Amino acid sequence: MGWKSVFLIALLIAGAVGYYLWGKVGQAPPEATLPGYTHALKNDELKAQSMAAGANIENVKDAVEKYRNDKGSLPASLQDLVPDYLDHVPGGLQYDPATGTVGVAQ
Repeated sequence: MGWKSVFLIALLIAGAVGYYLWGKVGQAPPEATLPGYTHALKNDELKAQSMAAGANIENVKDAVEKYRNDKGSLPASLQDLVPDYLDHVPGGLQYDPATGTVGVAQ
């Protein structure tokens, strides 16, 4: 038996062992994959935006109410509250000028 035969047998055995071990490796959980990670990251970003908008709702509602008390009518848009009632209009909010309701944009 020559060295080529020994090398070929060793290569076949190593391949068989590798194939066997490869079959034993479990599937990665979806959140551990790149698409799962990016999906979770997007969800976290949306949650953060929603929470930030929720924290700003009360300030904006108060500003709308102060505007109504001062002017006698509701503002046509949230931009009308700047600079007298708000420093800036926070993002992620929706406003209905007919009713004066402020909510988180969906």
